[in-house]
Amino acid sequence: MSLPPASAPSGDPPDPPPPPPRPTSPRSPRPTTSTTGTAPLQITNLPPELLQPQPPPRPNITSMLFLTAFFFFMSGNNHPIGSGIEIGPDGELRTRMSELEYAKIIRDEWVGVIGGNETMKGNYTEPSIPSLLPSSLIPPEYTYNPSHHQFFTNITGFFRSSTLHPISFDPQSHTSSSESSDPYWRHLSSIPDLNSTGHWNSTLSEELRGEWEWNKTVKWEMNLKERNISSVSPELEVKTNGTDWEKYEDWTWIKGSLTLSTSNKSPSPKSDEYQNDVQSGSSDRSISYDFFGLHYLPNGTYNLYGLPEGMRIDIRKLPYLWNVQHQIVTKEIILRELDKEVRNLDGNLMIGDLRDDDISDQTTCPLLIHLTLPPLPHGITKEEIDFYRHEVQNPTGIKSSIPRPPSYWEVGNGLGGVIVADQCGWAMGITDGHGIDIDLFWERSINYAAYATISQLIVLLLLVRQMERTRTPSSLSKVSVYTIVIMSITDSWVFSVHVVVGIMSDNKASLPMLVPGFLCLCTAVVFGPRYAVLLHRIQAPERGSTTPATITITNQPTTGNATGDGATLSGVTVDGNGTARRISFISSIKAFFSEHPLMRWLAILGFLFCFLQFAFLPSVIPFFLFGLYSFWLPQIWRNARRGSTRALDAWFILGTTAGRLALPLYTFAYADNVFFIEKTNWIWGIVWWQLAQVAMLFAQERFGPSFFLPRSLAPPESYNYHPLIPSPSTDPEAAAAFHPLLSSEKTCSICMEEVDLSHNHASAHAGTGGAALGNKRKNYALAPCGHLFHTDCLSQWMAVKTICPLCKRSLPPL
Repeated sequence: MSLPPASAPSGDPPDPPPPPPRPTSPRSPRPTTSTTGTAPLQITNLPPELLQPQPPPRPNITSMLFLTAFFFFMSGNNHPIGSGIEIGPDGELRTRMSELEYAKIIRDEWVGVIGGNETMKGNYTEPSIPSLLPSSLIPPEYTYNPSHHQFFTNITGFFRSSTLHPISFDPQSHTSSSESSDPYWRHLSSIPDLNSTGHWNSTLSEELRGEWEWNKTVKWEMNLKERNISSVSPELEVKTNGTDWEKYEDWTWIKGSLTLSTSNKSPSPKSDEYQNDVQSGSSDRSISYDFFGLHYLPNGTYNLYGLPEGMRIDIRKLPYLWNVQHQIVTKEIILRELDKEVRNLDGNLMIGDLRDDDISDQTTCPLLIHLTLPPLPHGITKEEIDFYRHEVQNPTGIKSSIPRPPSYWEVGNGLGGVIVADQCGWAMGITDGHGIDIDLFWERSINYAAYATISQLIVLLLLVRQMERTRTPSSLSKVSVYTIVIMSITDSWVFSVHVVVGIMSDNKASLPMLVPGFLCLCTAVVFGPRYAVLLHRIQAPERGSTTPATITITNQPTTGNATGDGATLSGVTVDGNGTARRISFISSIKAFFSEHPLMRWLAILGFLFCFLQFAFLPSVIPFFLFGLYSFWLPQIWRNARRGSTRALDAWFILGTTAGRLALPLYTFAYADNVFFIEKTNWIWGIVWWQLAQVAMLFAQERFGPSFFLPRSLAPPESYNYHPLIPSPSTDPEAAAAFHPLLSSEKTCSICMEEVDLSHNHASAHAGTGGAALGNKRKNYALAPCGHLFHTDCLSQWMAVKTICPLCKRSLPPL
């Protein structure tokens, strides 16, 4: 048995423990069971799933999709066969070509045509003169002698509401004789025989015509831009050689687009329905064309060549629309334009591949167009017109003192012409119509932007003023949140229209168009939603306080589907005490979306997607606007159901109605609007609908919020703050009830001014003045406690506190 070690004397301190051994390496070894140190930490109370080894990481499908899309778009969608081969629209393999290479090939081929170089010309076949030129069909009233007249030099702008007179030249058509009876074609002694030309192909004609009904084409509209002929030499070479490259002073280059419209009412241009279609702008179908052409200034004639929008136009066919004496000059002009196109593409940083033509499903007939301008009226010179146009473009302040020269559509017969559907057997005469000069259009656009800015600024300021006036819970509870939401939706739609027009147009009116769009953005995104959210929070307890109808279930067997708290069966919720609560369909939908917020947002996005697909269709816009301009209906209903008055300021109602009607009235009721939308009569229905809503709001203030509702739907009658106070001289018995009030101080304790009751006494001579008497009674308010105030003073007081200022008793809603 071992003895314990001897203890040190009590006065001596114990020996300190020996220090741990230092490691031989700079890094200390991990402690193990065999080494000196602390034992490893052992955790034995962890769940089994944490003690199992971690599974290997799985590949992320999101990363794989991202990398796949990244390499696909970075590869430029190159064909695996090689960068020089691609698949054509018909499935054939063809040589890959860029837009620049195609432009160079066309330019070189045209150089070979002009110079007679067959090598450069290649396989290009020079087009022939069309068998039916539109200039040969022009009526004599649209032909003028250039030696006796001067003509307008530039008609850049827009041309609208022109009447078309179709005629068929198809040899197989049986309507040619009837169509030729049109007065426009009375100068034709006989219908041209296309079979005699040797170029008529009935099969090709039928294929080109497609589904388009040429005999029912009623209207023609045009957008046109003129400019000087391009130079083929860089500016440095011009200065060095002193060559006048802009030597074609008698010619201008034309680029534009046109729209053909049809109507199924009557194909005869002489009928009243036909003329009404042209004037009102109603049409069933339309097709857009792009065109290029030349304007010969000395005789005021145009020759244009067009194809349906999306198809590539070969401008090398233009010289063959002119007489032989002009073909040499026009060929040189075409070369200049082709060379300009090459230089423009060569200067681009990104050059795309050659695009395929977008073939129209309606028709592919090329159009040969010949237009003639009327001569200048006597007393008007080109210099005066040029001076006026320069003043409009660069105003110096003397425009008001300069008489406006007449426009080309206001002189004589106006713009006339003939359109020939080449190789399709149809032609159309052009009469009437009116134009809009491009400078006048910019001026009108800026004026509209100012007009829209003022109207939207009024709407914005009135909304902010209304928000400032309703900052208390009692005043916010009177305003309908749905009214503000519909207003915000309307402003967002107006904002999108102005922003799209301002950005896509890229012209002088772009920046002014963005100003009203910004104001609509403030109303739709900043103030409107903020006000709606505030109203929603204040009025949320109202929606939660509604209790569903209850049905007491007695002597019903207990089933598995109806046991337990909150069990449901066939839309009925059964509580534990045996009481069933019926759930409506709308309540079940609300409950579903409350439990699934993701589904709610998906439903909202789906609704917006479907809504935007149809909101801008011409046939849907009237119904869409009718719904948007019903924003006062929720407020009318809320006033009637709650028995509330003075929810909205009168100036807010009137100003908002006028400001929001300003833009639809300009667009649909003003003939010279900048959107080229024809006048319509249904817009006045929306105006009367708005006025009816405003009248109902003011009638609720006058006759009571629920005066138009039946007794079953009317809310409980509230306290009348405006009782009729009789006069002691006319009705002593009735006045006895008001004796303490009539004999006491009649001072409003809020503004400390006297309340005049002398003109509010009922008299025997009131007669037809009852309405006026009722309005006068609205000036004072008699509280249930018997204290008298001005109505305006008490309304402002109750917006803060709902107690009497004198006796502190609770007051019912005013």
